[in-house]
Amino acid sequence: MGTKSFRLFVCVIMLFSPILANDYRQRIVLNNLFTNTNYPSIQIALEQVNTQLLSQIDRQFYFNETEGMIECDVGIGIKTFFDMLNQSPSLNVLFTDACQNVLTYISETATYFKLPIISFTDSDLSLLTKDRYPYFYHIVPSDHSHNRVRTQLLHYFNWTRFGLIYQHGSKYTLVANDLSNLVAMDKIQFEVNLTRGLAYRHGPEWEKDNAGYMKGLLTDFKTRDVRIIIANFNQTIATQMFCHAAREHIYGSRYQWIILGFPSLSDWWYEPTNCSKQELIRAINGTLQTRVPRFSIDTNQNRSDNVLEYLKIYSEMNKTYFDAYAYDTIWSLAYLYQIQSLHNQSNIEIFKKHLETIDFIGATGRVRYLNGGRIGEILVEQFVACRMMTDGTCISPCYEEEDDCNLTVVKVFLAKNSESKIDPPILYKLNPIMWHGNGPPRDRTNQTIEFQHIYISVFISISICSGIGLFISCTFLAFNIHFQSHRFIRMSSPALNNLILCGCMLAYMSIIVMGINSSLFIKKSYREIIMNIICPIRVWILCISFTLAFGSMFSKTWRVHSIFTNINTTKKGIHDSRLLAIVGILLFVDLIFLISWQIFDPIHQKRVYDTPSRLKDNHDIEIIPYREECKSKNMSLWVVILIIYKGLLMFFGSFLSWKTRHVTIPALNDSRYIGLSVYIVFICCTLGSLVIFIPNEQIQFSYFLRSFFIVICTTATVCLVFVPKIIEVYRDPHSRKRQPRVTSRFLERNHHRAAVTIQNYNTALEDNQHLKFVLSMQEETVDRLLKELTNLQTGKNNPSNVGTLELERLVAPNDETEETHDDDPLLEGDDETSITSMRNHTVSRPECIARAVSLCLLNKIQMKQLYWPDSVGIGRYSIPSFNDRLHPSSTPSPSKILFQQTHENSKDKNKENSKLIEIVEDTELSSNNLKRLYDGLGSLDEIRLNEMIETDLIS
Repeated sequence: MGTKSFRLFVCVIMLFSPILANDYRQRIVLNNLFTNTNYPSIQIALEQVNTQLLSQIDRQFYFNETEGMIECDVGIGIKTFFDMLNQSPSLNVLFTDACQNVLTYISETATYFKLPIISFTDSDLSLLTKDRYPYFYHIVPSDHSHNRVRTQLLHYFNWTRFGLIYQHGSKYTLVANDLSNLVAMDKIQFEVNLTRGLAYRHGPEWEKDNAGYMKGLLTDFKTRDVRIIIANFNQTIATQMFCHAAREHIYGSRYQWIILGFPSLSDWWYEPTNCSKQELIRAINGTLQTRVPRFSIDTNQNRSDNVLEYLKIYSEMNKTYFDAYAYDTIWSLAYLYQIQSLHNQSNIEIFKKHLETIDFIGATGRVRYLNGGRIGEILVEQFVACRMMTDGTCISPCYEEEDDCNLTVVKVFLAKNSESKIDPPILYKLNPIMWHGNGPPRDRTNQTIEFQHIYISVFISISICSGIGLFISCTFLAFNIHFQSHRFIRMSSPALNNLILCGCMLAYMSIIVMGINSSLFIKKSYREIIMNIICPIRVWILCISFTLAFGSMFSKTWRVHSIFTNINTTKKGIHDSRLLAIVGILLFVDLIFLISWQIFDPIHQKRVYDTPSRLKDNHDIEIIPYREECKSKNMSLWVVILIIYKGLLMFFGSFLSWKTRHVTIPALNDSRYIGLSVYIVFICCTLGSLVIFIPNEQIQFSYFLRSFFIVICTTATVCLVFVPKIIEVYRDPHSRKRQPRVTSRFLERNHHRAAVTIQNYNTALEDNQHLKFVLSMQEETVDRLLKELTNLQTGKNNPSNVGTLELERLVAPNDETEETHDDDPLLEGDDETSITSMRNHTVSRPECIARAVSLCLLNKIQMKQLYWPDSVGIGRYSIPSFNDRLHPSSTPSPSKILFQQTHENSKDKNKENSKLIEIVEDTELSSNNLKRLYDGLGSLDEIRLNEMIETDLIS
């Protein structure tokens, strides 16, 4: 009996020894504040820890559950915390899942009680401030870890430009600031293009304000071309934001959203909004999010049997999102107290000194701590519009408009830290990302700066045309210099023609200079210097070329106008020197103006950037065109002054050409062509001024039009002025042919018309009688001159020097003498030279006496014609009836014979004139009833008459 009883006692002791041992193990109380009591993982972890790890050190965790749940309310949470302190003054650690606003006050209060607080749900960056919360720890990777993963994403896809949207509040504002600090310290130059905070107010009364604010915010992002958008806000704002993004078209292949993931097991995008399901799916599709995993998905880690057992149970139990983190928290505390037993340190010292030494593989991956926060895994997930999923991969994508299309979350990257805690995490690719386009969207519109300049082909083509014109001008200049002694060339003022050619050559050169741009120079260092020299040269060449060419044509037109609007017998000659002086004055004014411009407001090259444009086939490429312009500070003022000055000169020149449009002077053999050239210059300049209305971006078209008008204007001027001269020299290379001086148009009067009256008729009769008397006196002079001619032929000396001088003045040289003595009185205007030339004639022809008669008659006719009515002066000049009684000479002279012939031819006409006067006296005085029946000097030598007119007008 004794033996049996002893054996039974031993068995009972052995059976109850574990229970008795547990009762005597040191109990570590884990106080807690939970908002949710459904954490089955905590019980599993406590059983495993107490039976395996803590049993080795005779310790065990005791979980002191609170009465029911506490709400996410600061007042209730703080009261519960103080009640706990009153019941247990000496607490080891506070284990909690309280929300952020409650946890902030509890952690700050715990500082005074030196109570460690560890959270397995919160990741707020504000609680990691050790100066304020020295005893707070958390096992969930903080938001700083999310920002590090986001930075790695930016590196991975080469996104260096992005924008930030954050919800106002300490949690999301700190996340945005932390990300900005990270990218600022990164070795890659990131550009935070736009940062906007979102003030969202809950309640239906704020719905309109919230919508307007979100719309304006997204419009700013769209206007600033922000493609990569990193957003931090809660689930409520997320649905509203994507709703507005769908309506603002901020989604698709050009945009990429990266949001802070929500630790939720439900589909947050199904919350009610003003958008349809398809609109939300369209906007959210393709969005990336960073989120802490519920448990580790890394299958390459060496997990313990306890973790594998837990994960097997985890898939079957009713769990929350942070259950696995609660499991790893218990194991972290177990390892921490195991270290405490070895070092015999206080509770506070253990947390401060040895928490960062913990390193094990838990349910959520590798568990390590740094600065009171967890270094753990972060998942990068993508929202995909998918119809069917297999092994976490979408195998049947769908379009957002389809009714059976839903959003699915696909894991694309797993971010894990290396052995070093401070190194950035490494991204491990899990599944391919499904992009809307051919690849990741660009972080910006690729801006290509394009230099808009004149194409080299256009420049070469126009330069060739200008070169041809320049060569032609040089050829004409050589021709004009070589044949300047030719009568036809000399009569057209060759010095002024040379100036016209010089101006035209400068105009051709200005076209080439206008086409020069910096792209033609290889060395970039010299481009700016060269262009700063070329810019003022452009203005100088064009201004001087206009002054030389048009100024010369203007002076010649002014001479024609001056001659034929002020006809009188005492008019002095207008020499080329006066015309050259006019051109010199105009050139002097140009030089003063250009020098002042260059001194006070110099012209420099400037870059002008135009509005960017996008390619039609690729909207991600933006072309920013720029061009080079020659500008000064007050460019508009100087240009206006120049236009006014040149415009007045051009208009006045055109006016003179119009006034003398009916004048054709072969003696001034290019007068008509000069007038046509002035018209062409006026038309081309007027049309060329329209180039300013062409947009500045149309560089090729603008340059072509300017060059076209300059080439047309210059070439037409050169050809009109010099081609007739070449033809004339070709026809008469030795200048033997004399040209008629005045056409019949010159005989038309421009003075004020007067009505034919009896008084005008009587005045004409008095002039007729006076002219008869003058004619008789001239006949006597002619007879005397003929006698002098006879004496000269017979070799007799003439004692009368006066008669000889008169003869030499009136008698023109014969044709043979003209070939050798070709002085033109129109150009030279020197009577002494003409007289000296005439004195050298030893043989004269009696037929030349007609010129003397014509001279005498025309002098008187022109003086009296000023008072005649228009009807009298329109036709040719009438000669009154010839009366023999006024000419008592017995022997008719050659001049009398000439006038007798003229009298016979005009006798019938005089009769008709007498009848006309009678009709005028008998009927009403009306100029409409008169016919222009006046006959003129029909049989008079018209060529000699024209030569006489030339001499009388110019010399």
